[in-house]
This record gives sequence, structure tokens and C-alpha cells, in this order.
Amino acid sequence: MKHSTKRGLTLALTTTLAVSAAPYLTSSATAAPGKLSLVASSLDGLAFDLDEQAAGDVTVQVTDSVAGSVDVDDAQDLTYHWTVTPFDTTTAAVRVPATGEAVQAVDVTGEFVVPLPAGQAPGTYVLVAGLGPDAAATGAIPAATLLTVKAGEAAIVFDDESPLRVAAGADHPVAGTLELEDGTGLPDRLLDLALVRGSAGSDPLADAVLTSLQVTTDDAGAFETVLSDPAEAGQGTELGGSVQAATAVTPGVGDAVASASLAVDLVSETPPTGSSLAAVPLGGGKPGQALAGQARVFAPDDTFDVDPVTAGVQGDSGTALDPVEGQVVTLSLDHGFFTTGGEELPAVVGEPGGNLVDLGTTLTGVTNAAGRLDYRVAIERDAAFDDDGLVTAAVTVVADAAGDLTGTATADWDTTDPLNGRVSIVLSPADEQVGPVAPALAGDRTYYEVRSLDQFGNPVDGRTVDLAYSGDLDDWDYSDDSTVTDFDTAGDVWVVSFETADIDVTGTWNAPTFEYVDTAGNAVAGTSDVTGSATASFYELDFDASRFAIRSTATDVVAVGSTVSQTVRVLDQRGNPVRGYQVRFFRFGPDRSGSEARAIRTTNARGEATYTFVGTRLGKARITAEVTDGVRTRSLGDVVVFGAPVTAKLVGEKKGGRTPDRLTVTAPRKAAGASVTVYRVVAGRRTAVRTRVLDATGQAAFKVKDRNGKRATTYLAVVRSTATTVADTTNSVKVR
Repeated sequence: MKHSTKRGLTLALTTTLAVSAAPYLTSSATAAPGKLSLVASSLDGLAFDLDEQAAGDVTVQVTDSVAGSVDVDDAQDLTYHWTVTPFDTTTAAVRVPATGEAVQAVDVTGEFVVPLPAGQAPGTYVLVAGLGPDAAATGAIPAATLLTVKAGEAAIVFDDESPLRVAAGADHPVAGTLELEDGTGLPDRLLDLALVRGSAGSDPLADAVLTSLQVTTDDAGAFETVLSDPAEAGQGTELGGSVQAATAVTPGVGDAVASASLAVDLVSETPPTGSSLAAVPLGGGKPGQALAGQARVFAPDDTFDVDPVTAGVQGDSGTALDPVEGQVVTLSLDHGFFTTGGEELPAVVGEPGGNLVDLGTTLTGVTNAAGRLDYRVAIERDAAFDDDGLVTAAVTVVADAAGDLTGTATADWDTTDPLNGRVSIVLSPADEQVGPVAPALAGDRTYYEVRSLDQFGNPVDGRTVDLAYSGDLDDWDYSDDSTVTDFDTAGDVWVVSFETADIDVTGTWNAPTFEYVDTAGNAVAGTSDVTGSATASFYELDFDASRFAIRSTATDVVAVGSTVSQTVRVLDQRGNPVRGYQVRFFRFGPDRSGSEARAIRTTNARGEATYTFVGTRLGKARITAEVTDGVRTRSLGDVVVFGAPVTAKLVGEKKGGRTPDRLTVTAPRKAAGASVTVYRVVAGRRTAVRTRVLDATGQAAFKVKDRNGKRATTYLAVVRSTATTVADTTNSVKVR
């Protein structure tokens, strides 16, 4: 059993519920004199590691509100159960015991030890307990929730990601938290810290230290120390070190048995004055293979101190530029990604190799003792390959935060010799097709692009692909038995059926292969036939189920001398335009004419045929269109009315005060009987206010209620068409 200390007592957190022999509940602070209560305590606080738990850490004390602790002398039993709600929300809560109550019959001066349930998951533990009656059936305390604690497996979590890279010659905080799985911090715990020095770097004397080697976590479980590196002339770097943190035995609590390591590099963030950067070209390669690159940073000779004893900067014995070891270098890439050069593991036997580890398009590292940062790049699918199979990727190298020391290296990618090949057969673009496809109308060709690709989908030029056809081959045709792939989309092959059918097109290429032979990422090169296919579907046109329509550019009576177009449109049963139907247009009126066809047209790719004419006289033009496929015919009709032009005028006046606005519309007598609507215009929007009919003189008078007092109101009028006249819109007027 742990011994209470001043430190341990500060961790012990107490929950108190006071319950009298009568069934009511109150806090111990307000309990009436002589009332009994149960007080639960956790020596390890409200949050702790399961390794810190020991027998006697959780207790329940019988307390009198006046006399304090009450010794029940084993005459009364504590009954209790725990409810455990795991931090893992996918796991259900558990009651311990599952049914009934556990019993603790032994007390020491009224204090009962309540063991934490063993073998349970990390989570929130809730204690519900009550006190049974004595031999006289008195003194019982009803069960109630006495204590809620969190328990689990604590971990030390550093605030910084590993490795922590900070500037040499300065002080830097190193912080973290001792916390449970749900992020709850453990306060007042002791942690031991240590700095493990690395073996790399340009500092001749590795003199960085931690200012605190033992720390105590705060109320949130957080801790902090300082990594201190003395500033010196010819400042060197310290690389490959680490900060080690481990829990210690906290008196009165125990040891959470947690540890963590944070890799630390004391680096050069800004290169020494006069430094130079070289970005070495990466050369050329293929998608799925890595290319190696280098960035090199050098400082002027004798920039760094090499003697830890003699004061000042003692340079080296040579005259060459000094490599900058530990210089932070940032790389970015516009095509492809950075990689370790290794395969993603485990590899799948028989699958294509070249599945390289993807580190993203930015990378930060530090230079080695030679002032060099080695890196690798790779590429997979990139749309820039589509036009010629080539991509030039640029690696931008930056060696200082200000961007004053930069360089660029290039990688040239080529799909000519792929690791693995595949075949794809896809529909050519719509503008390359005869008409709608998938399905196509029987008799129309369907064009396909035959593509040789690498395993990532990048095009490979100039490969021979053999073609085979299968399916409904009763009445059909095709263009080629093989094709040589290219980068364009002009349509490589076509297939056609003259009846309803599905025809499969299959392409075969004897392509290179590079396939995994084990799960460790090893692959072997070879060749193998690879195939790709597509299905061309065709349907036969159903004349009776097709839709036929005629429309005119004239939507109202049009003026004599106007040009009018009549358009016939034919859509088949699938809603696709029908090309090649003959349309004969007949027109009767308004001029004198015979019974012969005025025009013979053929529907185009949009399924349309158009006839245009000019009406030279007043009257109606009756248009009939006969549409035929050579066997069946469908007739369509329309009427266009040609009338005399009309010029209408609107005049407004005001008689004063709030009398109605007076408006008069005047038009030629020939428009008599035409409907006239007057509109109020506000902010360009028309609102109809009155409708009249032109009288025999061609006039119509209106009275409109004045709705805006002394402000002006804008009006205009529309004279509708009649059987012999054309519609017209008047001028606008303002009436105040």
C-alpha cells in the first residue's frame, strides 16, 4: 500500500455525498448535524495510469457531519459497483460486477478499500456505492455515485514532430504532455529528461545541454525544458541527437512507466555569408523508376571553427570551400513526387512493380558532412505526357528562409520504354463520330482510339496493337486488323453494324512487364500479351416511334416582305437526331402558287431541314412538310400570317391634383379592333395596368389611377396583331 505524503495528498481528490438514514441526498458541506455521509478518495487523483494503481489507492470513508470519521467496526458492509466506459467509442460500457453489488465488509476506522476493477479497458471509471444497515437495521446510506476517474495507459507526447530542427547557437524550448489515450493530462508527475548527443555535425565540441533534467508536469500534464546551445564564432552544427523523456517514481503515486524520444538536429537555418548552392541535374528516366538528385551547399574557406580549445575561428588546413554540414534545404517539385526510391510494401506477387513510396511534392532535409543533400524523385500519371509522352520536371532548391540562395534541377521523363504496358480502347471524341454513339444508329460507324499505355495510364507512342472482333457479326464491317498507336484523337479504327447488334473490339499488345516476385518489392522484367476491349452497340431506327416537329421563326403576324424560315426536326426513339431523311416543303399563299414543292431538303446531322421564303402579300402562308425515309412518310403543317405594318403612338396628359393619368393610343384605322395594353414601367420592369380595343378610328383612351402623387410615371403601350396587321410597341411617355 502506498504511503500518503504531502505530495500524495495534493493528488488525492475527494468526492463526497451525504445521505441520512432517511432517503435524501445532500453535500457534506450542508448536511444536518449527525447525518452520515460517504466520502470517496483517489490517492492518484482523478486521472492516472493503470501502472500507478495499487491496493488502497481508492477508499470510501464513513463520515459524520459533526464528529468526522465514523468507525463502523465491521458492523456494516459497503456495497458497490463500477461502470467502465472505454475511451474507444466503438466499445460498449461495462458494469463490474455485471449484476448485483460487490461487498467490502472490512473497514479501518470507517474507511473501506475499494479495488479498481482489474482487466478493464482504458476509460472512465464511475464508482456507485452505499452502506448497508447495522444489526439494528439502522445507519444505512443509500447507494449513490461517489467517484469518477479516468484510467489508462499514459504516453509522453512531444509538442514538436520528430526530428526537431532548430538553429544552432541559441536556446529552444522542448515541451510535451504526459497524457492518457483521450488526451487527459496527468498533473504533478515527475519526468526524467536526457540529451543524447549525435555523432554528426560541424561543431568541434558538442556543447548543447538541457537546462532541466527532471521536471514536474503542470495541472494539464504539460512539461517543458530548454535545449541550450552556446553561440560561438564559426558556429557549428550538432546532428543526430535526441531528447529522451521517461516517467520517474512520483512519491505517493508511483510510476506510469511511459517514455518517448524526440530526434533533435541543431542546424544551420541561414547559410554563412558568401555561401553557394549547386543543384545537380537528375537526368532522364521512365515513370515508376526513381531518379537521384543532389543539392550542395558550400561556404567560403575557413568559415567554421575546427579547434574547440583555441579562441577564435581556427580554419582547416586546405584552401577549398567548406561544405556546410547541417544546412536546412527545402525542395519543391512541379511534376511527380519525392520518394525514398523503395517500393510500397508489402508488394503483391504478380502485380506491376514501380509502385514507389510517395513523399509528396515538398521535402525538407539537412546536408551531410560533404555539404550534400541527397534526394530522389519519381513520377506516375501526369496529363503533361498526353501530347508527346515527355515531361520535364523542375526541382526548386531553397537553402535559406529568405529565398536568396536558390537553384533548380530538372528531371526528364519519357514513356517510350514503360515498365509495364496495357491497352485501352476508348470512344473517339464526339466531333470525330458520324453521329451519336453508345449506342449508334445501325449503319453509322463508331470510331475508337486505340491506346498503348504504361501501367499508370500515360500514353506510349508507336506500338502495334492487333485487333480482333467478336459478337453479332451477321451484317457488319470494320476498318483494320491492327493499328499503330499515336498521341492524337483522330479516330484509329471504326466498326459498323447494319442491324441491331453488339460488337466487341479487342486489342492485343505484346508489352514489356516488370512484376513483383515477392512481397519485399523485388520485380523481374519480361514481356506478355496485354489486352483492352470495348463494345460497340447499334440499334435500328423505328420510324413510327420517332418524333417529328416543325417550327417557324415567325411567332406572331409578320410584316409583308419579311423572311420566314420553317425548320423540320426529326428525333428517333432514343432522342437522337435522324440524318438523311428527305423533306419536301409545300407552300400555299399568300402569293399565288401551284401545287409543286417549293423546296426539297435532307435532314442534317442535327436531324434538321430548313426552308426559307419571303411573304410578298397580305394573308396566310400554309406550309406542309412531307418527311420520308424512302418508304414511309410523315406530314407536318404550319401557318404564317403576313400583315401590314402598324405604327402606334402613345400620348399622356395630367389634369392636375390627384386626378387619374390620361393616356391615348393612336394607330392607323386598319388596326381597328386590335387589343391594346398599357404598361406602367418601373426600373425597366413592365406592369400591365389597363387593356382596351382600338376603335374604328384606330384610337383607345385610358384613365389610370395616379399612384405616386407629384412624381412622374412612365407608361408605354403594346398594340397586338390582328389578322391583317402586325403588332407594335409605342413610344414611352412620362405623366406627372
